[in-house]
Amino acid sequence: MKKLLWISFSLFLTLGCSSTARNKGNLNIYSVAQDAKIGAQFTAQVKKEMPMLYDEKLIDYMDGLGQKIVNQFPEDKLFEYHFHVVKEPDLNAFTVGGGYVFVYLGLLHLVETEAELAMVVGHEIGHVVFRHVTESLTKAQGFSCCLAVGASAVGLGQTEAELINLFGQTGMLYFGRAAELESDRFGVEALHAAGFDLKYAPSFFEKLLNIQKFKPGLLDKLLSTHPPLKDRIAQANEEVKKYTPKPNVVVSSQAFKDMKEHLQKYPNKYKKSELRQQYIAYLMRHLHDDPHP
Repeated sequence: MKKLLWISFSLFLTLGCSSTARNKGNLNIYSVAQDAKIGAQFTAQVKKEMPMLYDEKLIDYMDGLGQKIVNQFPEDKLFEYHFHVVKEPDLNAFTVGGGYVFVYLGLLHLVETEAELAMVVGHEIGHVVFRHVTESLTKAQGFSCCLAVGASAVGLGQTEAELINLFGQTGMLYFGRAAELESDRFGVEALHAAGFDLKYAPSFFEKLLNIQKFKPGLLDKLLSTHPPLKDRIAQANEEVKKYTPKPNVVVSSQAFKDMKEHLQKYPNKYKKSELRQQYIAYLMRHLHDDPHP
């Protein structure tokens, strides 16, 4: 028993007990490296279960926009970032932490300006910056269970499948009201830092509110895990007031307009055979790249 307690205590010291960077002091037993590894493992699982869109033009555009935002915050860049497109009609985006961000095709169809899209991407990057995934896992499971998952992250016996299953059981993508609003604030900050027009900060939320008003059941799943849209709109408008407007702000770049035109070849339906062929072609072009690009 003494030996077991000593091993547990030693592992706790190895894993650490608090977050870094902006949310330093928040309880998080995972290191940044473990956060990245967990994100990579879960990304591999997402790719097995969801129809990914391996379109070079769309991926390059999303990566360009995402990296533009990330590069505004060098002190907060704890991870390498990877941006993916999911070929589903959902009006949503999500992150699995560790620098991995997913945007749904339905959302790309819905947004009308690049500034609007940048706010959404900035929000997801905010979740990564604040390390909400591993913080949520830490809080949801308690010290002893998190310790076992942390052991898996550093190769101490827990299988990858069990790790992924634990994420599902804890509702990893539900961060809570405070975390969502925190990421919204980061989204506004990102919008300003990257030189986009701040008046579009609440725009996506306003679109969702309009959809909710006329098709109340369409967004139930999404809105059940997020703060009320009116609260998010009100906070975005208040956050905008904190920043001095920049000259020559961007509403939509030519790259965004080209992306939207290219997007027309992808209605919100897909054939698995077509996606499979596209994936193989993508892999052939990137044989030596990161396995979770």
